Amino acid sequence: MSYTTTDFGTWANHGDEYNVSVEGSVADAVSGAEADWRERLEASGAFARIVAEYRDAINAALPDRVSLAGNTFYGPRNEEDYTWDGELDIAAIVEGIDLEPIVERNEPLTAEDIGRWELKSQAKDPAKVASSTMKRLGVKPFHYLPHPESGRPQALYRAGEVRAAIAKRPGQGSRTDLAENA
Repeated sequence: MSYTTTDFGTWANHGDEYNVSVEGSVADAVSGAEADWRERLEASGAFARIVAEYRDAINAALPDRVSLAGNTFYGPRNEEDYTWDGELDIAAIVEGIDLEPIVERNEPLTAEDIGRWELKSQAKDPAKVASSTMKRLGVKPFHYLPHPESGRPQALYRAGEVRAAIAKRPGQGSRTDLAENA
C-alpha cells in the first residue's frame, strides 16, 4: 500500500523550540558537564551515538508511518492513511523520551573512572584494577584517545556496558543456593 507523505513540522516546531536540530538539543543537554568530558564525548564518537540512539527512540515512539528524518517530521498526507486516532501531538511524544539514560549508557569511561567510581577501588592504581576486571568480564574498549598527560593511548569504555558487566559479575546476585537448601 502506498501513500503520499507530507511535512509534519520541524524539530524546532515539535522537539525543541530553542534548537533547530536534534544534535543541538543533545549538545545543550550535555553543555553543563566539564569541558574535558564533553571533548571526550565528541572525540570518541559517543556524542554521535547518543544522537543516533535518541533519534531511534523518537522514531520508535512515533506512530506507524510518521518519522523524524533529518530535522523534519514526516507522515501521511491524507487522513485515511493515518495509523492513529485523534490529534497527533508530536511534541508530547518527543517530550516522553528521556535523553538522560541514553547519555548515561553511552558515556565514555576511562579505566581510571571505572576503577575509582564504578568499582570503588582503593588500590594505588585503580586503572590497572579496572583494566584487568574489564578484560576478565569481556568488556572491550570502543575507542582509544591519547592520555591528556602521557599521550599514550587511553582506552574508553561505554558506561552502559561497564555497569551491566559489573552488575552480572560473580558474587553480585542473591545466593540462590541458600534458598534451595533451606
